[in-house]
Amino acid sequence: MLDIWLFAAVCLFILAFCAVLRVIPGPTLHDRLIAVNVAATLACAGALALTVSVGDLIILTLAGLIACIVFVITIWTAQVPRSETP
Repeated sequence: MLDIWLFAAVCLFILAFCAVLRVIPGPTLHDRLIAVNVAATLACAGALALTVSVGDLIILTLAGLIACIVFVITIWTAQVPRSETP
């Protein structure tokens, strides 16, 4: 029998991989940041679905850790230097 949570996790991981492919040709830094955020969000959603399918909570902990790291890196990268503000 097909596990619907495992199927959802695989689909979300495929979508995350497609978002990572968008990072490579991104013309600007902001396009790349959005693509990385979308990929990380989809990967975390896939990890949550995988947690439900497998029943192991370590996957949930790793997904939360990855989401926090991506959030901090995004904020750090997107900061505008103070010398360029009007």
